[in-house]
Amino acid sequence: MKLDFLFRPRSVAVIGASNRPLTIGHRILQNLSDSGYKGAVYPIHPAEDTILGLKAYKTILDVPGGVDVAHIVVKNTLVPAALKECGRAAVKSVIINTAGFSETGAEGIRLEKKIIEIAAKAGIRIFGPNCQGIMNSDPQVQAYCNFTFTRLRRGAISVAAQSGGVGEVIIQRLASLGAGFRMYASNGNAADISIPEIMNYWADDEETKVIIIHLESLADPKEFMAIASRVSRKKPVLAIKTGRTAEGARAVVSHTGRLMGTEIPIELMLETAGVVGFNDQDELCQSAIAFAAQPLPKGKKVAIVTNSGGHGIIAADGCVEAGLLVPPLSDNAREALKAGMLPEAIAGNPVDVLATATPGHYGLALRELMKDPGIDSILVNFITPFFVDCEGVAREIVNACAGEKTAVAVIMTDKAQQAKTLQIIKEGGIPVYDFPETAAKVLGAMSRLSEYRSRDREAFKPLPDVDKTAARSVVNAALKESRSILDGRECAAILDSYGIPRAPAENCGSLEECLAAARKIGFPVALKIDSASVVHKTEAGTLALNIQNERDLTSEFNRLNSIILSSPLPPSSLIPHPSSFVVQRQLPAGIEVIAGAKAVAGAGHVVMFGLGGVFVEVLKDVVFQFAPLSRPAAQRMVASIKCRAILEGFRGKEGADTAGLAEILIRLSQLVTDVPEIIELDLNPILAYRDPSRTAAVDVRIKINGRALA
Repeated sequence: MKLDFLFRPRSVAVIGASNRPLTIGHRILQNLSDSGYKGAVYPIHPAEDTILGLKAYKTILDVPGGVDVAHIVVKNTLVPAALKECGRAAVKSVIINTAGFSETGAEGIRLEKKIIEIAAKAGIRIFGPNCQGIMNSDPQVQAYCNFTFTRLRRGAISVAAQSGGVGEVIIQRLASLGAGFRMYASNGNAADISIPEIMNYWADDEETKVIIIHLESLADPKEFMAIASRVSRKKPVLAIKTGRTAEGARAVVSHTGRLMGTEIPIELMLETAGVVGFNDQDELCQSAIAFAAQPLPKGKKVAIVTNSGGHGIIAADGCVEAGLLVPPLSDNAREALKAGMLPEAIAGNPVDVLATATPGHYGLALRELMKDPGIDSILVNFITPFFVDCEGVAREIVNACAGEKTAVAVIMTDKAQQAKTLQIIKEGGIPVYDFPETAAKVLGAMSRLSEYRSRDREAFKPLPDVDKTAARSVVNAALKESRSILDGRECAAILDSYGIPRAPAENCGSLEECLAAARKIGFPVALKIDSASVVHKTEAGTLALNIQNERDLTSEFNRLNSIILSSPLPPSSLIPHPSSFVVQRQLPAGIEVIAGAKAVAGAGHVVMFGLGGVFVEVLKDVVFQFAPLSRPAAQRMVASIKCRAILEGFRGKEGADTAGLAEILIRLSQLVTDVPEIIELDLNPILAYRDPSRTAAVDVRIKINGRALA
């Protein structure tokens, strides 16, 4: 396998090994010794004969056998020379623990580029620099190529973290929860070997059941999404999300850009790839253990078994807040529970077996719920009373779950006095939690991955009835004039070339042209100023609606023209000058929605859909997806907004044709994919109606950039 030389090394050298205990070069050797590493170890030091009882070599060139991994623990400026010697010694890979590279600024960036060039020439793979290293708990390997102090403990979870501190906290928390790890990697600056490449390797490792990743940056977001999409279909991939609150993205001019802060691309990349994201490290670790031990639930429907009514209510609330459903039980399940439980027990959902329930009552409840086709997972709330055979309850829970395909989580109190009870449940492969809210979040995370895997995987199919050449010619002409904002006429031409419906409109430069346009379009009309500097026309006062006749149009033209004449803005803000007005057909009241797209550097375009109009930035009822969109993906977007009931028709009001809205999103996504120079696009509002032939964009804004950021 491609990274066996790194994770299953037959030999390890340490360039910069030391006899001084409080040094990285010493600690790595100590860890290799303490872990029982099965391969050969070669300390490299110019002035030592032995280090930690091992023969030391003056240079890597003196080592008698081949070397799979060489740690480099010398001053950053000495790393290039060490790398060149590794090349002459045919070393396969290096773990550069040394810091002082791209993370330090311009000089460090130059130094990192230099070592990348040296390694590429020599055919050496670089792990790092500025990194901890790797660990492999496989008994056949026992490789501890790392300078940390965490004990090598065998498990089924592999952890890859860009930050060594974050990775260390994760594996320590797993250990405190009774779980070990399969493999570990912290690659620091990731100059060469990347986390996506490591994920790809672990995807084919049978003993890795779950992958945890921590990312601070991505050199190639598209590569990450492609690899993560493949890996997440084979085994669960969980990620801790960082960098969610950066204060960028303020210079954008569109609603789409304002609504899509820095967290959206992170969230979206993970969701698109089927990676389950977490904001909380403890929740991440708790979930990883469940993913490794339990089957994935088929859906979101959870049953709750409790011996405390109050905790049953808390559990139900926690499940709903975690995105789960707490449905009524089937008639068969209810009847069986009533017949077998104590008379005072409640055969609902939650199932209250009562504090005095025996082990048999728990077993009955679990078995009947597992037979209920309307239940996907079970949460057992077990308050351990002194008057109940708690160990017997634990055995019955384990026995009932053996061989079943229903995910089960247990909440257990008094773990100190009931250590044996806890041990029985954990050894049975059932995760145990302190609180129902935690268990609910874990089951919710599992259901999200299950939902992703069940999605229709229909690929994007390019539409045949679009005119890419026409759209590109409009954009290219504007770029030649060094303009970044398209005018109304140009926006209309682009929408028309991709079959995106819009309200009929004419660009005008005088009152006479406005009157002629209104006669052509037909009253009532709307009149607005076409300006690069005005995004929100309502609050700027540059929009006049529902104009019924030529007299009113003349009056509104004079008002808007006075705004232009008195504006401190330069004439160049009117695009193109002097055609600074737009006369548009006044559409009847409909449901206002927004659709848009924004380029994300290295990742393509993100398409946005939601409730539109002037309230879009207040309600923020919007959803995002990467372009291009397949039909199922577009349909999911339309169905995913919180106010979807408005689209379906609410309290007697006419709804909208959702299939037509999905079609607009598909066409919009193909447009920005075909013409990546479009870096921001807003259709706000789109007026939607039940009759799809009437749905049309009312206001359009397109921003372009010749560098094609996507």
